[in-house]
Amino acid sequence: MENNKTYCPAQEAFKILANKWSLMIIKELSGENLRFNRIKKKIEGISSRELSKRLEVLEEIGAINRSIISIKPIMVEYSLTEAGKELTDAIDALHNWTIKNKRNIANV
Repeated sequence: MENNKTYCPAQEAFKILANKWSLMIIKELSGENLRFNRIKKKIEGISSRELSKRLEVLEEIGAINRSIISIKPIMVEYSLTEAGKELTDAIDALHNWTIKNKRNIANV
């Protein structure tokens, strides 16, 4: 703890998850394994570049798996890891808390 700052591990996760695309990608993968183009179609407004970047970050933190399912043509499928599935539980809990406390949050 340098400079007398309090360390909060959740802040590390929020740095990544605060990006709206990350949450949407995790949501889409919570139901099924998907290929890149299918994820892009399901998430309105995301560019191919941003989707690639977010998928790479989510893979780096161990939330998703990237699997090559065909070489010619190359086809890649994305799925949640066990850590990613645990993350969906946390996101669902946060979602439910937000709904429950919507009135208080709206006043901030």
